[in-house]
Amino acid sequence: MKKRLMNNFGLKLLSLGIAIVFWFVIINSQDPVESRTFRKIPVKVLNEEQVLEREKVLEVISGDTVDVVVEGRRSVLDRLTEADIEATADLSEVSFMDTVLIKATVPSNQDVTVLNSGENVMKLLFDDYVTKRFSFRVNTVGEPMSGYYVGDALPSPNIIHISGAKTVLDKIKEVVLEVDVSGRSVDFTTTTVPEVFDMNGDKIAPSKLTMQVESETVTVNVPILASKELRIRVNPVGEVPEGYELLQENIAYQPETVRIAGTKEDLDKLGYFLELDVDVAGQTGVIEKNIQISSVLDDTLTSLRVVDTPMMAVTVTITPYVERELEIPVAAIELRNLRSGLTAEVVQITSVPVKLRCKKTRAPLLTVEYLKPYVDLSGLTEGTYRVPLCMELPSKVLWDEGKELELIVRKQVP
Repeated sequence: MKKRLMNNFGLKLLSLGIAIVFWFVIINSQDPVESRTFRKIPVKVLNEEQVLEREKVLEVISGDTVDVVVEGRRSVLDRLTEADIEATADLSEVSFMDTVLIKATVPSNQDVTVLNSGENVMKLLFDDYVTKRFSFRVNTVGEPMSGYYVGDALPSPNIIHISGAKTVLDKIKEVVLEVDVSGRSVDFTTTTVPEVFDMNGDKIAPSKLTMQVESETVTVNVPILASKELRIRVNPVGEVPEGYELLQENIAYQPETVRIAGTKEDLDKLGYFLELDVDVAGQTGVIEKNIQISSVLDDTLTSLRVVDTPMMAVTVTITPYVERELEIPVAAIELRNLRSGLTAEVVQITSVPVKLRCKKTRAPLLTVEYLKPYVDLSGLTEGTYRVPLCMELPSKVLWDEGKELELIVRKQVP
């Protein structure tokens, strides 16, 4: 038996080796060794407490995820997932350039080799840890029920303390509380999560900030206001210069009505008109003004606000008096204070032209009878004289004084 086993032993050993080689070839052809890349594996930071001990805050500039290349048999790699791969950055090994090597392993499977462990780096920024105070801005979205308006929403608390990296907090523009008012017609209270925005209007990730509030949300009290429409009335204040007038038809303004929103109690205290004063004292020509409507509201009615158009445009035109020309017959001129026994006669003319200036509405009333023209002959004796023409002018009527009449005073013929 032993002879049979040892017979052709070398040939048998060769056959066994060939069989083993063929077995490996078959196995490798069915389950070969391959490499595979798993992308965006999150990097876990180790020993972060060392940063906190220095009162610094850590910000990852780059390298918070990494692509990991692994090698293993196909059957093993097919069962491998991103969750099986662990990537870490140990802050105790930070370089002087504020970078740290990223190490990747597959702890759950020793048959897998990581090919690029230690080839990638995480770039870090160590910044001062600071705290700042910010007020809220309430941003309402949607529209309340028709005819109603949103008042000044009041957050509680109205101040928030935010902590984080100084470079991040320096970029904060505002902290916004967004509230939906769609279909609302009565006051309501809601809660909302603060959102922080930078100078470009981009939202800052909450993970970079620590907000010091009692809970994650802030309470907001939102008043919903009723409204009332008022007619606008513009009142000129002051006196225009002599010789000029301001007609009501020369006062123009837009809008002519305004809608005011407020609580029912404050709205009930308003009349039906909103009075706006325009100062015209000493002015002529065209006056143009833009008036903020809210500036004329009663300060004690704190809930009132102007909706629609906040500004109104006013144009006031101050015009000179109109001119009125008259021919005054000499026969209509009264001779006053002529001494007894004398007569007087105007020489050579039958009428006197006069030019008057007055308000437009008064011009048609200026007749000879209304003006009562006269000359004062007090103290005159016989002779030829030049005496001024006088008239009993009503107020706001001007004329070119200085008209003189030549007349002869004689003894009265018996």
